[in-house]
Amino acid sequence: MRAAKLGYAIRFDHWNSGYASEAIRMILRLGFDELGLHRVTAAIGPDNAASIAVVTKLGFIYEGRLRDHVHTNGAWRDSLLYSLLADEAGAGMRTAPE
Repeated sequence: MRAAKLGYAIRFDHWNSGYASEAIRMILRLGFDELGLHRVTAAIGPDNAASIAVVTKLGFIYEGRLRDHVHTNGAWRDSLLYSLLADEAGAGMRTAPE
């Protein structure tokens, strides 16, 4: 299997500092360039606009909504699925951190 799932969390007082983008770029370089991955996916809560912005900036493509995908805080919640394929990983992933 040459696929991976991406997950990350940034402490609140470090939001909007570019840490997520920088870390994801490094993980994607490792995954695609060193490990030979073909596909990386990210499942993101529909209300998480910041994470959606990060992955789309890095070239991830929206694939669809996963209904009742995760059970958190006592309720089932949807996720939005984004993916990036090795041959799509280009400038957004390889540029220097902002």
